[in-house]
This record gives sequence, structure tokens and C-alpha cells, in this order.
Amino acid sequence: MKHVPLMSLGRAGLAALIAVAMAATLTLAGCAQNDNSSSNGSENAALSSTGAVDENRVNAKTVIRAASDLFTMMDLGLTDADSGTTISMSDPAYKEFFSELQNFRDVADLDVSDASFTVSITAVEAATARGSQTNYRFTITEASVTVNGTTATYDKSGLTVA
Repeated sequence: MKHVPLMSLGRAGLAALIAVAMAATLTLAGCAQNDNSSSNGSENAALSSTGAVDENRVNAKTVIRAASDLFTMMDLGLTDADSGTTISMSDPAYKEFFSELQNFRDVADLDVSDASFTVSITAVEAATARGSQTNYRFTITEASVTVNGTTATYDKSGLTVA
């Protein structure tokens, strides 16, 4: 395909190019709107019989996702040898982690009074300019969080809000 500079296109060609670009944009916008309006299985569970979002479920997910993000950002001094560790809010060794969690993004607007996360830790070798480095990937396998007075638990079967 020959590259045609934009300046060499006539008015009709330029108009056609703009029309194609607008059509593609509108098509993508329509797809995104349809995706947002439809619900998959996990989203259906978050909806009550009235169609309103279950705030307790959303809040629990927000805390668990924030914790997952923080595990990648903070060095807790844990390695793959510690895999299966439970990181609990009641453990003074993790005071800094939970302090960061309570001030992290959308969690800052929530009252997290109790939380614990059981994590599996995997060592991952990463190439660097000076050789290699070991990073650790944390996966939450179980969680229990109390957010705004409501307790939620997460395990391999999913999220349960009491």
C-alpha cells in the first residue's frame, strides 16, 4: 500500500478520511457503552433485586484490590519461602502496610477495622541492564475484611459478604 501524504489528498479525500475516523470512533464508543450496560456473572452477584449496586460488596472488593496493588509496590520483607503467609491488621509487623492501605486511593474513604490476607508468593526473575533481579509476585488466596462494619470473606469460591 502506497503512503499518501495528508496534504496531497483533495477535499473529498480528506472528508472521506474524517468520515471513516468518526465512524470508527462512534462504533467503538457504542461497543464500550454496550459492555458497560451489560453484566457478567460476577457483576450480577453485586446487584440486589432492585438493580442497585451492593455497596458492601463493592467496598470489600475495593479494599482487596487495593491490598493486591500495595503488595506489588511495598517491600514487606517476604520471599517465596514465606508463601502461604497471613498478613493481618492485628500483627504489628505489618502496621506500615495497613497504614498505607487505609490511606490508599478509594480505601481512604472507607472504615477498614479488620483485615487479613493469606498470600502465595512466587519468585520471578527479571532481566535488568546489570544482570537479573528477583521480584516477588503476591497472590491473595484468602481474605477477610471488615469495611464500614460489614465483614466479607474471599477464597477460591469467591467473595461472600455477611
